[in-house]
This record gives sequence, C-alpha cells and structure tokens, in this order.
Amino acid sequence: MPVPAPTDDILHLLRQHWGHAAFRPLQEDIIRSVLAGKDTLALLPTGGGKSVCFQVPALARDGICVVVSPLIALMKDQVERLRSRDIRAEAIYAGMSHQEIDQTLDNCVYGPVKFLYVSPERLLTDLFRARVARMRVNLLAIDEAHCLSQWGYDFRPPYLQIAALRELLPTVPVIALTATATTQVKQDIVEKLAFRPGSQVFQQSFARPNLSYSVFQTEDKLRRLLEIVRGVGPGKTSIVYARTRRQTEDAAAFLQQHQLPAAAYHAGLPAEQRHRTQQDWMQDRTRIIVATNAFGMGIDKPDVRLVVHLDAPDNLEAYYQEAGRAGRDEKYAFAVLLTGPNDADDLRRRTELAYPPLDTVRRVYQALANFSRTAVGGGELVAFDFDIQQFAETYRLKAVDAHNALRTLEREGFAQVNEAVNNPARVHIPIDHNDLYRFQVANAQHDKLIKALLRLNGGEIFTSFQRISENSLAQYLRLSVVDVRKMLLFLHRSGIIQYQPKHDSPQALFTTPRYDADKLPLDQKHLREMRALAQQKAAAVVRYAAGGRCRQQLLLEYFGELDAPVCKVCDYCLEQKKQQNVTGASPALRQQLLQLVRTTPQTPRQVVSQFAPAQASTVTELLRELIDRGELRYAADGKLT
Repeated sequence: MPVPAPTDDILHLLRQHWGHAAFRPLQEDIIRSVLAGKDTLALLPTGGGKSVCFQVPALARDGICVVVSPLIALMKDQVERLRSRDIRAEAIYAGMSHQEIDQTLDNCVYGPVKFLYVSPERLLTDLFRARVARMRVNLLAIDEAHCLSQWGYDFRPPYLQIAALRELLPTVPVIALTATATTQVKQDIVEKLAFRPGSQVFQQSFARPNLSYSVFQTEDKLRRLLEIVRGVGPGKTSIVYARTRRQTEDAAAFLQQHQLPAAAYHAGLPAEQRHRTQQDWMQDRTRIIVATNAFGMGIDKPDVRLVVHLDAPDNLEAYYQEAGRAGRDEKYAFAVLLTGPNDADDLRRRTELAYPPLDTVRRVYQALANFSRTAVGGGELVAFDFDIQQFAETYRLKAVDAHNALRTLEREGFAQVNEAVNNPARVHIPIDHNDLYRFQVANAQHDKLIKALLRLNGGEIFTSFQRISENSLAQYLRLSVVDVRKMLLFLHRSGIIQYQPKHDSPQALFTTPRYDADKLPLDQKHLREMRALAQQKAAAVVRYAAGGRCRQQLLLEYFGELDAPVCKVCDYCLEQKKQQNVTGASPALRQQLLQLVRTTPQTPRQVVSQFAPAQASTVTELLRELIDRGELRYAADGKLT
C-alpha cells in the first residue's frame, strides 16, 4: 500500500506549480484517497478543479501518470498547460505518425515524462501495450469518465478497453473524473472500471450558488441576445453557443453591427484564425465569442460572466457543462437559454434524425471506405483528412444523413471523426551527432538548415519531436517557405530527420479493421435502446425549458440531488419574489396608484418618480399587475389611464 504524502508536500506542489495557497473543497480528500492507493471516482462541477485531483498525486509519486482523454484539443491544451508549469507531458492521438508515437512512448519508458495523455482507442494497440508494461505507471486517470457509460450523454465504446488495460497494471490505482453523472452513470463507471474493494466516491453538489439560470421565450433570438448582452454589460466576457457554423457567423455579425466586440469561432475556420480568435478572447481583446459547442473544453478562463445558448443542447448534461463555464471565479454570473415557439418540436425531430436507418449507416460506412480507399480488413486507427461537405457531395448523401450516420458509427465503436486541430510542423533527428556531422560536410547546401534546427531546438531534437515554424526558418535562412519545405522533405526521405508537416484539417479513422459494409455488426436492439434514452434526455431538456419551478432544482434533481433548496437567483425564483412583493403591497398603495392615474394620466416613469426610491421596484411591479389585470391601460401617447 502506498504511503500517503504529508499535507505539507502536496500543498507545496500546489503552490509550486499552480500558485494556489489552498485546495478547493474536496480536492485534498480526493488526492489523499489516490495517494492511499484507492480507486477513486471524483464528481466535481465544471470549474471545480478536476485536473489538480490527479496531477498533484501523480507529481507526489515517482513514475508516470497515464491519462485517458477523449478529445485531441483537450489533450493538447492540458499538455501545453503542464509544460508551461515546467512539468514534462506528452500526448498520443490520431494524426501522429508511427515514428512519432514510437518516439513518444520511448520517452515515457526511459525519459523524465510525468504525464502521458492518450486517446482511448489507442489503449490496446500492440505498440501501446508493449510499452506501457515497461513504464513505471503510478496512476491511471480517466478524464470525462461519463464516456464509459452507455447511459451517459457521450458514450464512447473505446473507453470500455480501460478495464483490459488495468489487467496490465494490476497494482496501479485509478481515478475517474467527470463534471456530469446521473446516479445510473456513476454506478456504470464504478462497474466498467472494475473498481477494487475500498474504493471511494467523492461528489460535490452540482449546485452553483453564484450562477443565475434563466430561460427566455422569444420569437427574435438575436434581438433578445442583444438585450441580454447589453443588460449584463457589453464589457463583460461572454460565450454565446449556437448549433451551426452559419449561426455563429450570423450572430457574431449581428452583435458587431451593434458595436459590440464579438467574433465567431467554429471548426470550419482556418486554424490560424481560430487560434487568433481564441487568444483575442482569452486576453480580453474580444469580449464576446459566438461558438459551436466544442469551444470551451479545457479552457481556463474564470471571469466569464455570461453564457447564452441560442438553442438547447440535446441533453441536460451538455447544457450543465456548457452553462457552467460562466462564473468559474465564483463571482455572480448568468446562464441563459433562449427558446422559440417551435424549439421543443425541433429538438424532438433532431433526436429522431440522430438515429438513421441501418441501411443508411451501412451506406455511409461503405462511402467512408471508398473515400479513404481502405480495403476490407485494413485501416485500423489510420487517420485520413476528412471534409464532411466534400464527402457528402461526392457520394450524393444528405449532409444531415452523413453526419448522423457517422455519429452512429462513432457511438457503436466503428469509426471516429475528429474536428480540425492545429498541429504545427514537427522534426526529430534520429541519427547521432557524428553521422549528422558527416552528412553536413558532404551536403553543404543543407548545412545551414540543419544548423538552424539545432540552434533553435537544442539537444532535445535528438530525443523527441520538436515543434518548428517553417515561416520562421524561411525568414532566418532568407528562403521561401516552399523551398524550406522541399529541403525538409529531402532530409526526411534521406533518413536524416523525421519531419511531420503542419496539419490542421479534420480527420477520420476506422477504430476497428474495416468490415464489409453488408456484414457490419450493428446491434439493432442496442440502437433502439440508445434512441429511447436520447428521447428521454430530450424530454428532460423540454421540461427544464418549460420551467414552473426553480431552474437549479430542476437541474440538480436530474443529477440525483432530490433535496436541493431553491436557488433564489434563477428567473423563476426572482419572478416569485417579485410576485410576493406585489402581492404584499398594501391595498392603500394600490388605491393610491389608481387615484394618481385617474386624476392625471401619466407615464409609468412619472408615477414611480413620486415615490421613495426604496418603493420603486414594488410600485413598478404593481403597475405591471394593474395593467395585466386591465385596471390600467396605455393611451396612444404612452401615458397610463
């Protein structure tokens, strides 16, 4: 049994690498459970500091922590963040060459790497299994652990391979982390990960006391969005979520037309533009970002004051995660969902379309094989560039059918489509210094480029792939970028370097050896169950939007917190408070208002100005009630009569 680290040691690590003076609620308890060698499930809300819960105990022990994570962008972001704290971290994901994966795994076996991030479909490859058995693994961390459960909102079959990985690491404790899990999903995670006796489950309440949830009905969402942004304050940092790329661009343009600093963000934009847009928002040059739902995963920006959804997500798990990106600094913030007259029907229809007929799924699977020129029995985990619009047009598919069939293939574990991720060019020198020197002497025309690579990257270029900028190299050598790339490719073909060109396209891959489409083992019963589950989740979203109760209570009940008190800050609670104020208004005040208007017709503002400031809100609400009841009405000149 591992010996727990003293409190001073783990606090020192927290101060040294994160600059925090103390742990957040439950973090230290979770860390101590891991350090005691116990399998641990940690459920913390978005912004609750999940990463610290596995990163601190991994640093407190000799060896390496293997982190399973589902999204390339999320892995890369966490790796970069660890490196910025002088912690050595690596990642393996789709799109890397065999040589780069091989080199990365070697560094994890022999080098000072503390964290290895890996996508779940890589876990049981022969290459990974052979190397992980030789690593000094001190912890297995499962990020976004709800992906393990078919009852969760983002089930990924490759996650089920983690239990088999545990057999290779029988003494290594596991920590599973998620921000969203129903009671059923929690039980599924513990079972699928084969938690050992003595395991512990830590759950912080899903309540966010500083977050005001609201749902507003409207027929003009952009106009209502403008009012909300202005009401919160145009200088406040905000995220607006839209369902489609077109919506992000239209909404951003609308806000810009009204002199608000907004920008669109989606996977269809060039990588450099996406990076620039994200950096402008992170550094407060752009205050409002209008994005599709992938934006925000892993981004640590605590001062977001407002998150608006122009359309409801497909389930409350996704809504809770995305809305929860507001107010991570624990200051007051707003989460707003806008709904239109037909939104509930649209959500139900989308849920039906998300599970296309089996013949459509098989047709898309065959088209994917043709598109990638993959033979039956081949193609496992071999990534290829993939543009869904081009794919759909080439094989005369409706874009919505192609998208939904690919999602079905992903849920069933046969294929995977990754959003565009910016992968800079990378270089590794696999030969020793003496061989390299002999090549430089014999090939003077390449000497300057090799010297530039060595000068800019140092000795690490001999031990691992290093990022390079072809543009910077071109400027340094006073050559064109095209010439630099040609020289790099020549050195690559000559075996002097291993060169991975810059890449920023979406990619797809088969997660199993390719089947004959007619023999693809789709489980019709399981698909029917998944469709029924998706319909239940959509119905829960519709109930949340309909309201009639405290919004936070509705959310917390969905996650199994049945005794949560009212939040007092959502739109429903605030409206109830106003009604109580109005109902409690004295009959004398009611008569006084009627008499004022009866004597002299006047605007609401003129009426309110005749009362003490402390009474202003009560008088305003009472005027609204009298208008609703028909006891007062507006004349053509805007005055009450």
